[in-house]
Amino acid sequence: MRYLVTGAAGFIGSNLAARLAALGHEVVGIDSFNTYYSPELKLLRKKNLLDPHGINVHEFDLCDLNRTSQVVRDIKPDSIFHLAAQPGVRIPLGSSNLYVQNNLVAHANILQTAVECEVPNFLYASSSSVYGNSTADTFSENDNSIQPISIYGATKLANEILTPAFVKRSNTRARGLRFFTVYGPWGRPDMAYFRLIEAAINGTNFTKFGGGEIKRDFTFVDDITSMIESLNRQLNETPKGHSDVVNIGGGKPYSLNDLIEIITTKSDSKLNMKVQESNPNDTKYTSANVEKLISLVGEKPEVDLNSGVSRTFAWASQPEVKQHLLEWIKSTI
Repeated sequence: MRYLVTGAAGFIGSNLAARLAALGHEVVGIDSFNTYYSPELKLLRKKNLLDPHGINVHEFDLCDLNRTSQVVRDIKPDSIFHLAAQPGVRIPLGSSNLYVQNNLVAHANILQTAVECEVPNFLYASSSSVYGNSTADTFSENDNSIQPISIYGATKLANEILTPAFVKRSNTRARGLRFFTVYGPWGRPDMAYFRLIEAAINGTNFTKFGGGEIKRDFTFVDDITSMIESLNRQLNETPKGHSDVVNIGGGKPYSLNDLIEIITTKSDSKLNMKVQESNPNDTKYTSANVEKLISLVGEKPEVDLNSGVSRTFAWASQPEVKQHLLEWIKSTI
């Protein structure tokens, strides 16, 4: 099969592209290498995860509809995995146009092109952020009352509303992937686990927002890419014009304090922390209902947080990585 991965130098995109290539598929990438966080980290992902598989990455912005259309027409992919986006919930209001451009305009461009080119499968990144501060014990795809509390989450929900309208009566199937707090090696430096590990390794300060009681359904990146690959295969069994969304999470939430305790056990030194008020854009709790995921592919993420953190800590402790951790963190907006 021939696959196109957008955001191919991003955290999930680079890991997915490498996985698909290792399985014998032809993989082509698109990435703008933007400066939301250090482009150097993205280039190192390319060097370490993509280049060994000979994965070619086209460097341009998906907001350029003509370029997007031309690349897709040239590649003629069997599936598009659209993972490029503006991540994070803490971008200042004055820069919120980044969400609009990179999550709405870019999504509409690649989706329109997929439909026009009759790409069989279009899978795209959504987020647990669409659920906002849901009071449910587990978050279900069937919940129609969800209300995002961040602009980021709102743009992801908008994509989920937009996509069925595009693919209806087309030859393209679509599936939104609601990721739950993805972590692991080569991860994003704006995330708490990355900053905690850096502080534990280098003895710098970690800023904790609030009391640490917020809970997240942490999902290891290898589980994420495995589920994406399986969900793509299952999507082939659905009719043309089909569109749905699927949670990808383990259904086992841990608090920030739990994460701190786990990371502390991996370090030889005491963790230095500063405490600030909690951010209003941070949801208080996430937990994936994975019944639909299991019904579709017969499995769910299984890597436990302790094992996943150990693997991430080992990656971050490598000399060629360790020396860059703090600069990558400082590069985030």
